[in-house]
Amino acid sequence: MRVVTTAIIAAAFFSQSCNIINPAEQVPTYIKVDSFKITSDDLNKTGSTSSKIAGVWVYVNNSLVGAYDIPGTIPVLADKNANIIMTPGISYSGLKSYLTRYPFYTADTFTLNATPGSTITRTATGHYTEAAQFQWKEDFETGNSLLKLNDNSTTDTSIVRTSDPAKVYEGGGSGYVYLTQGRPSSESINNRDIKVTAGEAYIEISYKCNTSFEIGLQTTISGQIYYEYLAGVKASAEWNKIYIGIQPFTGKYNATNVRILLKTKLPEGAGDAYVLLDNLKLISY
Repeated sequence: MRVVTTAIIAAAFFSQSCNIINPAEQVPTYIKVDSFKITSDDLNKTGSTSSKIAGVWVYVNNSLVGAYDIPGTIPVLADKNANIIMTPGISYSGLKSYLTRYPFYTADTFTLNATPGSTITRTATGHYTEAAQFQWKEDFETGNSLLKLNDNSTTDTSIVRTSDPAKVYEGGGSGYVYLTQGRPSSESINNRDIKVTAGEAYIEISYKCNTSFEIGLQTTISGQIYYEYLAGVKASAEWNKIYIGIQPFTGKYNATNVRILLKTKLPEGAGDAYVLLDNLKLISY
């Protein structure tokens, strides 16, 4: 009898030891985020709310738990209600491998009713920060502030405003570049200096095109002109969006005023090509 009792006690102790060594795993609540929408209470100030948010940094009760692609599903380990903050991120200058937090969008904040094992679907929302300064906007609604850079060029074509519904992204107009073998290139500049301040600043552009194009900046310092093309944009059959960080340029030249450059050319062997543009902005603090 003593042997049997001892065996039972040993088995019970072994079972408890296993539970201590291998505790039951906590089951997460899953948040399925299909998209991150930007809203605005003042479209006259912000312009279009079109966005392309590629990922979010997720905080649970103010503790960072990780960065996740959007759309995606986020596991949250919590056994009671938790405060969730999702900070939006974008692909820096179109580089998919370089996800960075966008300084001009607010985070999505909400309370999660934890139900381990279940999946909650959420459309994240945010808006432009109150401190964001929209130094320049061009939506092609009432005109076109982009001019041909070299008026004397006989092979360059210019950006024109189009109201063709098949070519317009939002509203009543978009910018349109049409390249042909007779006019195989285009290089344009906006018509006035844009004020910029030290620190983070971005250009936003919505686009649709069947050829690539480049975006750059020009500044004038003590009468000397400096310019650089900062990012190349690949062809996109659907309307897309890119965010271009300009701090490397403004910091390099200590620029306080800039102009925006856009350049494209007809692909080799093509008979024609096009670039459509909309909702161009330069934003800083």
